[in-house]
Amino acid sequence: MHTLRSRFILTHILPTLLVVPLASLIILYLVETQVVLKQLATDVQSQALLLAELLEEDSTVWQNSERARFFVARVSTAVTGDITLQTPDGNILASTNPSAGSGQVPQSPSSTRTTYTLFAQSAEAAVPVYDVQNQLAGYVRVSSTLDAAAQVFAELRRLVLLVVLSELVIGVVIGVYLAARLARPIVAASTAVTDIAHHNRTDPIPETGAMEIKTLSHAVNVLAARLRELEENRRQLLANLVHELGRPLGAMLAAVTALRSGADEDPALRTELLKGVEEHIHIMRPLLDDLAQLGGQVLGTRELNHQPVAMSDWLPPLLLPWRAAAQEKGLRWQTDISPHLPTLEIDADRMAQAIGNLLSNAIKYTPKEGEVRVTAVTAENAVQITIADTGPGIRADEQTRIFEPFYRSRAQTRFPQGMGLGLTIARDLVEAHGGHLTLESEVGKGSQFVIRIP
Repeated sequence: MHTLRSRFILTHILPTLLVVPLASLIILYLVETQVVLKQLATDVQSQALLLAELLEEDSTVWQNSERARFFVARVSTAVTGDITLQTPDGNILASTNPSAGSGQVPQSPSSTRTTYTLFAQSAEAAVPVYDVQNQLAGYVRVSSTLDAAAQVFAELRRLVLLVVLSELVIGVVIGVYLAARLARPIVAASTAVTDIAHHNRTDPIPETGAMEIKTLSHAVNVLAARLRELEENRRQLLANLVHELGRPLGAMLAAVTALRSGADEDPALRTELLKGVEEHIHIMRPLLDDLAQLGGQVLGTRELNHQPVAMSDWLPPLLLPWRAAAQEKGLRWQTDISPHLPTLEIDADRMAQAIGNLLSNAIKYTPKEGEVRVTAVTAENAVQITIADTGPGIRADEQTRIFEPFYRSRAQTRFPQGMGLGLTIARDLVEAHGGHLTLESEVGKGSQFVIRIP
């Protein structure tokens, strides 16, 4: 009974093994006591009354033990059970039962008694006999056991036994079938979890069966899909790192090689090469910041330095560098900052990073002569900062996935470059402040990211 299937089988057939035999015994007991034994008591009482009438017509039987034995022998062939003639004082005159001894004198004129134990089931009737002077001459007793009806009752017992055995066989068959059916999805789920633990690829398991089994199978499938996704993200991270770090490092290596080869003797060329190295370092700095931010999130070491920040005074200067970047690309820049924004307890640097990531994407993926618009208002007990662009937009099936780490659009229209971490970090930073970052977008008409900070 160490397997789940064997225990399921036991739980299915155990009620049958216990209930059916118990119910059969109860039925047999009720039939024996309420039907057969009662009928037996009625029969022995009728026979005792009939014998009492015969003895009243021949009172000499009570005066001679030989005649009493002769009477008993003569009528015993017509009576089912044992016959006993007893005097008023309890002595036995004659009996067909050799072991019959002196019996108790009945308290009532006539009585019937039944006995039902594990080893004895019997009925006995005692009827008084009176002589012609209406004097008590003695008692006639007729007793019988269920053995006399054994042949008839044996058929009933065989029928009950056959029904019990049939129920047990059917119960075992159904129990094995139901147990196998119940254990199959659980075994499939456990096998899938074992494969996952050993880093083996597992296919989705069928989500069938009872509600709890479906829930378990669905959870295993979600777990397997999530782990496959994490593995894909890990591979994507390595590929992105190679891509994003390879270009600037290659350019810097080329600049160093040129300087060592004598380019440093030309002041103008040296200045140009060093400026290029510096630019590439600045390019890698946000990437390293994003990786550090993601690492802090995974390890749970990210801490926010909350300080009171007057949003109306803090936000406009933050937007100046991004305005310059947008105008340098040839984009229209629009801002609408309410002068009545409240003071919030926020980490100004982290919030600036979140807004910067959103603005960086908006400027990078909005085509020339497009527009980037930033608005900030107070709405429903929250500061609402909206960053909208007229870029290519985001497909509906990708609008939730773009917040996942390392995810980049399959269409390669909005996220052809980068690590795929900017939106993830922006969302996490906003949520760390108790806020929400939402997206509204339509392909061909642009996107709108909304930050709400309570």
